[in-house]
Amino acid sequence: MVVRLLLLVVGALHIINGLFMLVAPGVWYVMVPGVAMTGAFNAHFIYDIGMSFLASGAMLAMGARSGRDAAVYACAGATWPVLHALIHIKGWMSNGFPAQSNVAMSEVTGVVLIALLGAALAWLRMRGEAR
Repeated sequence: MVVRLLLLVVGALHIINGLFMLVAPGVWYVMVPGVAMTGAFNAHFIYDIGMSFLASGAMLAMGARSGRDAAVYACAGATWPVLHALIHIKGWMSNGFPAQSNVAMSEVTGVVLIALLGAALAWLRMRGEAR
């Protein structure tokens, strides 16, 4: 029950972030610490990523449903955030860990930890269905 509730929460967070990116890409670009440091504003790119977060969030939320397919949805929803987190980790390895604390906190919590949580929840959901 806790896993299913957390899947809903993580899914909702991704959906909210994706909607923010789609509705107000310029505001999202300047509000999220470190984003402006990655390059010039590109609305199309932010829309693309926003759609990825929407799809991921929807799949994670569907992973909270009952039924045999729920774990598959959870795993599908966890894929994009994990791949996104790997891009950030590779950046740390290439360019060093962010020196600004707000950027570091944004990347660690808002990208890596939430991705790991989604992956762990999907794994627990899959494991629960194997019984």
